[in-house]
Amino acid sequence: AGMAGSGLEDGAMCIWRFKSGVIAQSHEGFTTKFAGTGFEVHGSEGSLFANNVMTQKPVGSVLLRTGAGEEELSFDREDLYTRSLRQFHAAIRDEGRPSATGEDGVWSLAAAEAALQSAKSGKAVTIDPKLGSAA
Repeated sequence: AGMAGSGLEDGAMCIWRFKSGVIAQSHEGFTTKFAGTGFEVHGSEGSLFANNVMTQKPVGSVLLRTGAGEEELSFDREDLYTRSLRQFHAAIRDEGRPSATGEDGVWSLAAAEAALQSAKSGKAVTIDPKLGSAA
């Protein structure tokens, strides 16, 4: 059970296979106090490494590694909650969209449910591709 309360899952490792052939893996562990955040994207032309970029603090780094070498990329660093609230308020005024839409929430819930079903059954679970088409 780790640091989570009794009966709560405190981590998940998933492999996602997309219709395009792209394969992604993810690890979620929101109850690990001192873990870093980030993501990596790998392709035939290079790799992108984003470290500590998914936090409330405006920190982190993004590194692009290719056959030509490594390059640290610049990006606007901002508290993600501040950005999300600003975009949400703009959406309320019909001046933009929120950083996470209702449809994003539906897909997130479907992905979490599929991961839970897969963990229980030991089998891959397909998410209905028409799920978000109601919008």
